[in-house]
Amino acid sequence: MLDLQSFEELFRENHAQCIAFATHYMGDSHAAEEVVQQVFLRLWEKRDSITITGPVKAYLFSAIRNTAISQWRKDNVRSDRETQYSNIKDVAIGASDEVRELERLYLRALDMLPERCREVFVLSRQQQLKYAEIAATLNISVKTVENHMGKALKILHQELKEYLPLLTGFLF
Repeated sequence: MLDLQSFEELFRENHAQCIAFATHYMGDSHAAEEVVQQVFLRLWEKRDSITITGPVKAYLFSAIRNTAISQWRKDNVRSDRETQYSNIKDVAIGASDEVRELERLYLRALDMLPERCREVFVLSRQQQLKYAEIAATLNISVKTVENHMGKALKILHQELKEYLPLLTGFLF
C-alpha cells in the first residue's frame, strides 16, 4: 500500500523523467504532462489494489507508454471522424435535404456506437484495414473485432434502415 508521503516522494523523484519519456511518445510537452498526470492519478486512485513487482520506473514508463498510445488512438479516431464529417459536409452543401438528413442520421448513429465498436468500424470501413490489422492495432483478438463489427453494423442498420437502399455498398 502506498501512503501519501511515499507517493509524493515517488512523484518528485520520477516526474521529470516521466515527462521526458512521455514527450517522446506524444511529441508535445503539454500532452506529455497530461499523460503523466493521468498515470500518477491512476496510481494514486488504485494504490490499495496495485502491486508493483520490479522497478517502479519500469512500471511508470510502461503505464505512460500505454496511456500515450491510447490517447493517440483516441485522437486519431477523433481526427478521422472530423475529417470525414468535413468531407461529408462539403459534399452535402447544395445537396438535397434528404442527403443532409442522411448525414445527420449517420453521424448520430456513429455516435451511438460504443467507443470500441465505433473505433473498429472506423478502422474497417473508413481506414479500410483488415480485421487482423485492426486486431493488431487495438491489441484485441480477430474474434473480438468481428463481434464489434457485427454489433456496429446491427446498430447502424437499425438506425439507417430507411436509407439502406441508398447506402448499399457504401458503408455496409
